[in-house]
Amino acid sequence: NHPSQPAIFLISSAHIPPFYLGGVRFIIAGIAPLLYCAFRYGIDKIIPKAEDSIIRGWINLFFIGVLQTACAMGFLNLAFGYINSALTAVLFFTNPFWVLILAHFCHIDRLTLKRCLGLILGITGVALCLNIDSKGNILGIVFALCGALSWALCTIGSKSILATHPPFVIAGWQMLFGGIILFLISTFSTESYPFSTLSALGWFNFWRLLFPASVGSFSLWFLALQQGGVAQASSFLFLTPMFATILSMIFLAESLTIKFMLGYLLIFSAIYMINQHSKRA
Repeated sequence: NHPSQPAIFLISSAHIPPFYLGGVRFIIAGIAPLLYCAFRYGIDKIIPKAEDSIIRGWINLFFIGVLQTACAMGFLNLAFGYINSALTAVLFFTNPFWVLILAHFCHIDRLTLKRCLGLILGITGVALCLNIDSKGNILGIVFALCGALSWALCTIGSKSILATHPPFVIAGWQMLFGGIILFLISTFSTESYPFSTLSALGWFNFWRLLFPASVGSFSLWFLALQQGGVAQASSFLFLTPMFATILSMIFLAESLTIKFMLGYLLIFSAIYMINQHSKRA
């Protein structure tokens, strides 16, 4: 039921090493939008710049790639090995909470009492939708929370470069940088996988992970940050586990429960409460 279901399938069923999968996934997913942008906008448009400095632009995008792709996705994959996917999702999608706290202290956005209540409602709603249990290895919990915090730090840190580059360019470079780091980690760990042995279902999940779940989601994420701001965009991440559960009901014939309906209402209440200030602004 987790939103990273294709990755879970490839790691648990196809037995692809997690860092190797992450490296291959994000290197390919990073190159694809950069080629598209180079063809559509020209080579100059994909060269990163920050405050008219190319060096600062490269540093900023490398920083984003380390946090959002290498650290966030790396910690997420590590958490899968210690705790179940539902608990991992709840802990990982606490990142709107960390984003608002960081944004408040960095003077980017305001953390009000109403928003705090909204964050609590959102996390509770996610937990109800995913029907988690209380069992969890402490190391897995730490990994999942580190992934959430890495994503939050990236969200705050990407603010300076969002205004000067198309979302596809930012997504492409950060995935490419993060993918290279993950691939280097897997190389030093002597991870490998013979893709020639991957089944048809495995290839289907791999391509689904590559384009809709990587190129599409990361590009749309940076577009949302560019258009709506960090607090507003982050609040909608509460919807991700909810949609994953809805899809499992449609395609896996799972039953609709009272817990899910209550979680659904809490999530939408949370998004409304968090975004009230953003709309007035």
